[in-house]
This record gives sequence, structure tokens and C-alpha cells, in this order.
Amino acid sequence: MANVTTRPAAQDDRFRAVQLLPAPATVLALALGAAHGLDAVPLAVVAAVGAVATVASALLPGQLARTARAMPAPTESHRYREGRDRH
Repeated sequence: MANVTTRPAAQDDRFRAVQLLPAPATVLALALGAAHGLDAVPLAVVAAVGAVATVASALLPGQLARTARAMPAPTESHRYREGRDRH
């Protein structure tokens, strides 16, 4: 039998559909802009910004979860120093 180590997926590792919300917002903005007679250049800017926002909101949370480091708990001496600095 192979020696395989598995770990369950953490809550932060899961992809959420909410991360794709910029896509429908972009489509709505494009539809409203076209209905109000915007030219092609402003609509292209809206489309480009919406595409970047959608990709970033889908990829960034996973990237941040991988690079996040746990902050160490403050020691008692740190707490004491912080209290003296305030007064």
C-alpha cells in the first residue's frame, strides 16, 4: 500500500461562485452603457476592467491563502510595552 498523506480541503481552499460576481456586473454595465449610447471605446474599457476584476476575484483569494502566514501571538512583554507607549 502506498504511503499517501491527504488532508481535507480547508474552508478557504474552496472556490465560491461569489468570486465570479464581477462578470454579471460587467455585463449589466455594458448593457446599460450601450442602451445609453456610449461609444465603443468606453464600452471596451468597461469590458476590460470587468474581465480583469473577474479573473482577479477568482484567482486572488486562493493565492492569498497560499502565501498567508500566521502571525505569532504577542508575548506578555509586547503587551506591556504597548500599554506603556499609549500613556
